[in-house]
Amino acid sequence: MTNDQHHDEAGGIDLELFLPFQISQLSSKLDAQARMIMARHGNLSLPQWRILRIVAMGIACNSTAVRKSAGIDKGQFSKTVNALVSQGYIRISQWPDDQRQFRIELTDKGKEHHARIAPDLDQRQRHLFAALTPQQRKMIFPTIHALAQAAQSIEFLDNPDDTD
Repeated sequence: MTNDQHHDEAGGIDLELFLPFQISQLSSKLDAQARMIMARHGNLSLPQWRILRIVAMGIACNSTAVRKSAGIDKGQFSKTVNALVSQGYIRISQWPDDQRQFRIELTDKGKEHHARIAPDLDQRQRHLFAALTPQQRKMIFPTIHALAQAAQSIEFLDNPDDTD
């Protein structure tokens, strides 16, 4: 492919050729779709929902594991957890073996909210998978995991340790 084939008609770079741009666009659309669904059930933010979902599904219950599973940075996680506690969706307690950690548990209100919204988001998951061919369904998670792994490194650069 020649360099000219990477440009649009106006001479700018064709962003549709850039994988990170495409993934960012998809993420924005998925987030918007999730917010529309969640707005039907109250005013939880996506990070709040992710924390509720992770704890409700038993994926994790200690603060670090929940934060990492949700993909939320430490500052946002702290604010989000505090909001969930103050709104009565979760309760926290000190982790027995590590005072830097805390256990997150759903309150009755959190369990009820999860039970109301989870079916709609599960239906959304089925809708998204239905948009894929059987071959695409087999490849989606290995592809996502491979890209996530590749995104953790800059070793592909000629001088990855150089900084400006």
